[in-house]
Amino acid sequence: MGTLAAGVAHEINNPLAFILGNVDYAVRELREPHPEVGEVLTALEEARIGGTRVRDIVRDQKLFARAPVVENGSTDVEALLERSISMAANEIRYRAKLVRRYGGVPHALGSETRLGQVFLNLLINAAQAIPEGNVEGNEIRVSTQVASGWVEIEVSDTGKGIPAEVRDRIFEPFFTTKPVGVGTGLGLSICHGIVRSVGGEITVESAPGKGTTFRVRLPISATVTTVVEPSLTAPVPPSTRDILVIDDEPLLAHAMRRVLAPHRVIAETSGRRALLRLAAGERFDLVLCDMMMPEMSGPDVFAEIQRIAPDQAERVVFVTGGAFTDSARDFLATTKQRALEKPADPAVILEILDALPPLSIATRRRPTLTSLSGFR
Repeated sequence: MGTLAAGVAHEINNPLAFILGNVDYAVRELREPHPEVGEVLTALEEARIGGTRVRDIVRDQKLFARAPVVENGSTDVEALLERSISMAANEIRYRAKLVRRYGGVPHALGSETRLGQVFLNLLINAAQAIPEGNVEGNEIRVSTQVASGWVEIEVSDTGKGIPAEVRDRIFEPFFTTKPVGVGTGLGLSICHGIVRSVGGEITVESAPGKGTTFRVRLPISATVTTVVEPSLTAPVPPSTRDILVIDDEPLLAHAMRRVLAPHRVIAETSGRRALLRLAAGERFDLVLCDMMMPEMSGPDVFAEIQRIAPDQAERVVFVTGGAFTDSARDFLATTKQRALEKPADPAVILEILDALPPLSIATRRRPTLTSLSGFR
């Protein structure tokens, strides 16, 4: 547990440092009479990127807990490789030439966020296997092809290679040959879990002094989905609708009000208070419900919604920061309701909302809670 805690702390500290630094700068700047708005927006965008990295690190720990994977999708592998190369460029440029050999492959099954982490990790490892100072004498090659019905991605380097006695252990959690403070031994283990979670495989070929090739094979996606890029603000919806947010964290509820505006968002930090509204006849186009709450859990709230307001049950979407109990994990694994990981992307929430039929005006009655007698 101590090793795990140290590894997680090491991975989180860097993005957390620039999140706090950028937010602190934005707050100070916005207090000035004439703030540098463009620079503030840049700082907030960088803070958002850092928050995404922290979110991904936290999600990665669930691979060890065997928690259910909520997100999947269809990914344009070659476009994603280009973005990963751009992020790793600073590590690569002083060590090797980058060679691309793309085969025009179809979309692969898997989450763009998770697969992006795999590709970035492999590119960084390839760069770190090559000492600085001989760019012209070294290569990092990235190639794609369709092989035996799979989308196949290879990341190869001309680095120092991996000895046979080490090669068999590189996908083990916490195993690393890097110095203390440089590697935690989690990267390749997490990559292995991500690839296996979509039915793919990741293998390695290497020999000392001859370089290394990682090969990732992914299932071809049956459908192509449009990737919604995260943005600083959610897109403006075409019409105003009613959303109920049930979450015991007040600051999170406040944030949801802001990012989902101009929709009408009512936030309740108590499942019982939310049920009072529904019992009194209030109706919402979408109900976002936290899974883990101290008074009533998400599944408990949902069971009551099915009883007192069954017409609202189909509009419930769960938002989870982690299903830590066996019953919660079992519920997510068996329910037909949609579930999103925290922090949920506002653009995804709005897509779900747009897909639901709007409520009629007659349905949107608004009794006051002060007139309600309580909820059993």
